[in-house]
Amino acid sequence: MIRARILPLIVLAATVSAQGPKVRVGILTSATEVQISFPEGGQIQDLKGRALRTMKAGEKLRLWWDTKGAAPRSSEYRVQVGAPMAMGAAESLMAKLRALHETPDRVHVSDGNTWRVLLGHFKESDDAGSLVQKLEDAGYSELWVSSESLAAPKGKGRALYAITETYDRLPMPEGVRFAARGPFTEVAGKGRYRGAIEVVPNRHGTLSVINTVDLETYLRGVVPREMGAWAYPSLEALKAQAVAARTYAVANLGKRAEEGYDLVDTVSDQVYGGADGEQSLTDSAVQQTAGLVATYNGKPIQALFMADCGGSTVDVSWVFGGDAPYLKAATCYPDKPLTRHFVSGAPVTGEASQPWLSWNLLKLTAVGAVQPSWLSGTVLSKTAKAADLVPAVAAIQKRLGLTATPLASGNLALAMARALGYGPLPAGQERPQDAAYFGANGLAPQDQLLASFLLRQGLIRPAELRTEPNLGEALDTLGRLWQGLEPIEPKAGTLLMDGQVRPKKEGPQGFPMTTQVLFAEQAPDGSLRLVQRTDAQVGDQLLWLGAGSGEEPGPAALVIRRLDPDGAAWDRYNPTAHWRVAIPERDLTGMIRRRVPLNALESLSVQTNAQGRALDLAVRDTAGRVHHFSGMRIRNLLGLKDNVFSFTVLGKAPDRTWVFFGRGWGHGVGMCQTGAYGMALEGAKFDQILKHYYTGIELTKIPE
Repeated sequence: MIRARILPLIVLAATVSAQGPKVRVGILTSATEVQISFPEGGQIQDLKGRALRTMKAGEKLRLWWDTKGAAPRSSEYRVQVGAPMAMGAAESLMAKLRALHETPDRVHVSDGNTWRVLLGHFKESDDAGSLVQKLEDAGYSELWVSSESLAAPKGKGRALYAITETYDRLPMPEGVRFAARGPFTEVAGKGRYRGAIEVVPNRHGTLSVINTVDLETYLRGVVPREMGAWAYPSLEALKAQAVAARTYAVANLGKRAEEGYDLVDTVSDQVYGGADGEQSLTDSAVQQTAGLVATYNGKPIQALFMADCGGSTVDVSWVFGGDAPYLKAATCYPDKPLTRHFVSGAPVTGEASQPWLSWNLLKLTAVGAVQPSWLSGTVLSKTAKAADLVPAVAAIQKRLGLTATPLASGNLALAMARALGYGPLPAGQERPQDAAYFGANGLAPQDQLLASFLLRQGLIRPAELRTEPNLGEALDTLGRLWQGLEPIEPKAGTLLMDGQVRPKKEGPQGFPMTTQVLFAEQAPDGSLRLVQRTDAQVGDQLLWLGAGSGEEPGPAALVIRRLDPDGAAWDRYNPTAHWRVAIPERDLTGMIRRRVPLNALESLSVQTNAQGRALDLAVRDTAGRVHHFSGMRIRNLLGLKDNVFSFTVLGKAPDRTWVFFGRGWGHGVGMCQTGAYGMALEGAKFDQILKHYYTGIELTKIPE
């Protein structure tokens, strides 16, 4: 009778090869079947390396775990008492809980070298309510109903089978290994992997698929998935990530020995994409830091990292417990931002910062249809006359290759449209019914259909048919009409420390400007203003338009510096740098009830540190009970991305909406990945980045 067994942990030698120790990664940990193939053929073997079957290139083999019925329950619910704590504190707490006639257990938290204290065994989270109530009555307020993995008993009749493409069913031993003839083994639904693939039964009554690779190869699949080159195209930032990922792997070898592997391929450890995740720039980062790990007192650190720290990292004691001296709070704001000073080459007056400086008006200025001297409140606020618009219209006619024609009398917006070639329209394309629908039926008959067409296209506004515009408004209309024929979009790129720019998904490039270049700033709400000078921080987004046309717009004639809505921090380059989440009260109450008993929600109150990070969340219910949460449990409880947030409550209970405004994404401990990119943009090297976020570390080479 075949029984499941747990694979023993492979003991690593003290001296490792140039590629580092082997890493066993659980890429599937609860499968009942899995399909595997070799792009170039290979062998399926038993775990001792004996050949069982030769597989052709591209042949697919499905492994099936026959459970003889439903798989046993794989998880249970337990009550965690307090935050993770040191061993001594955990032992003291467990003694107090035994005095309440409970049987506590402790579970190690490797990220903080602390312990979680757990009580009870429940099939459903609601079943834990009586125990939570008992503990609250005894004075414990920080409680958490958590889902814990549950080992399955060894069931009878389980067996591993291979199903061929011709549906032959072949009995297999208690675990098999796939040996590829080429560089890759392909796991359906996951991708291609280097190294060895094993499929073995696990202690949960299902199958684990394990990829064994050397450390450096493992990192090639980790770094791009944790901090990809497209999102963070900076070699120094990626080198910092490579060292952090290598250090985490070395420090956590054997972390999941009970499961038969070291690490999983998710955010529970490090995201790992195998060969399909590899990128050339991240490969370079791994290669250029080969063998380097971060150490403290000669030992590899727990190199924790997160996507975006929300302006500052936090001491590990507030999240995972413990007191690691290298995991202390670190700011994500530079002492003195690195900036580049830009001065306008054309005269700009203080009056230029007016709301009528729209994109259309600035585009006209960039191509020379409007002179910079016009961009003042005194000029633009004057009532528009046809004669005033003739030079601008003539410039656009020339640009479009149109015959120069004067502006006709009558409505100014329609006259400019006709001068740019709009109309006349064939019968039936626009109809009087449409003109009436859009409100253009009050015009002269010859104008109604053209107005209807322009209104439909969004090229003119209804008010322009009935009021006399000022010059700024009329020029904005001209810009819209022109853009309807020749839409041009500004190029965009990130300002680099050497004055170059990097357009998205492109390499750095020079940034030539005309001698009469104009500079503008764009506020987060989209409003624009001309400026005589601007100090752009390295990393700011620049938008620019050339004075030319077609595929070769030429040097920049107009440059817009976007004032980043995420401010001046190094971690402002992540989409989650700032966020908003609205949660109806019924949903929020349901989320809290999954963790602690709650009849109805009364209030939330938060204690924060100087960086705005929530350290303690107090949930008060209508019965007067208060439940406390700290660390990662705060964001997990509320379903938020991070613990840096404020909130506003709208409406009356029980129909309130809780609106959370926050920043950051992750647990907040260790290296901020986005901040590392921001530091690299300002010239920091990978070792400077690592030593900023990990206090007091050294970089050490793994012995070969």
